[in-house]
Amino acid sequence: MAGKKRLLFTGGGTLGHVMPNLPLIRHYQAQGYEVRYIGSYKGAERVFIEALGIPYSPIRTGKLRRYFDWQNFLDIFNVLVGLIQCLWLLLRWRPRGLFSKGGYVALPPVIAAGLLRIPVVIHESDRTPGLTTRLSKRFATKICVAFQDTTAFFDAQKVHWTGLPVREAVFTADPKVGAAFLGYDGTRPILLVFGGSLGAAFLNDFVRTQVRAGHLDAYDIVNICGKGKLDPTLQAANYRQYEQLDADFLPIMKAAEVVITRGGATSLFELLAMKKPPIIVPLSKQSSRGDQIDNAAYFTALGVAYTIEEEAVTWAAIQQLLNQLEQERTQLVRKIEQLEFGQATQKVIATIDIVL
Repeated sequence: MAGKKRLLFTGGGTLGHVMPNLPLIRHYQAQGYEVRYIGSYKGAERVFIEALGIPYSPIRTGKLRRYFDWQNFLDIFNVLVGLIQCLWLLLRWRPRGLFSKGGYVALPPVIAAGLLRIPVVIHESDRTPGLTTRLSKRFATKICVAFQDTTAFFDAQKVHWTGLPVREAVFTADPKVGAAFLGYDGTRPILLVFGGSLGAAFLNDFVRTQVRAGHLDAYDIVNICGKGKLDPTLQAANYRQYEQLDADFLPIMKAAEVVITRGGATSLFELLAMKKPPIIVPLSKQSSRGDQIDNAAYFTALGVAYTIEEEAVTWAAIQQLLNQLEQERTQLVRKIEQLEFGQATQKVIATIDIVL
């Protein structure tokens, strides 16, 4: 495609829709491309992307709900305004292509690019496509998917099974830096509990209850609990809690021997790229569309993770999984090594290059 070497990226709502963009952005910057990111005005993606010095264009966004809410009517208006903003930006900037990582913020940029016949590559992280992806696919030139069986949801001429791009820092993170940040002396294994960039109240409540009961005295615990979810009343010597962490999070993840987490695709791919078999407690279908359950089931079937539903979580059940993980760790890691997580970034780049 003629014109300046310019490439747009979008994705937001949670940092899980942002992180896979980073290795792609760095690659194309190194190839001499100007890059720009489209995101929301107040989403987590804005603070994160702007802190990296990447040019950022905020737009109006509307959350895509699957249930009736009066806010839906206002959000339809917000999406339309966002679409107009994107059309104006794309007409002025004239990128060679747009890469979308999804989340509700991505719909207006994808539609705008499709209407202007600018090539669009979208990536679906979850095993079953989210609403934004289902609405976006008709405007896509190519579609990348993280899970092989997700290809069945899309046009065979468009879809490519690539895996999920993982930022380079996942592979280079130093566990010694993470341990030093926490200040633990190394005599006990580190247990990391987190629920994605927004935290998980269920996991927070569970781990705090077990700390107070003394059930987790054999571990040094790190709880990434989410903004506004700290519990100042819990002051145990083997318990550290943080709302969120930036540069320190990956070294802490690398230092952890045991991880209990939700079923978000980005978190799971990053953990497995570090050869950390997780215990997954996915969001229930009462609180989500069931995508985390599908993600968890996939990796559990591969034999690289354990899954337990929220409704089944008790201390006895978690204790059994902790013991099982300790006994089977070597076999789990061997299976993880066969999955070749490090190749996904190059596969997505190859797909983008097809349309540029």
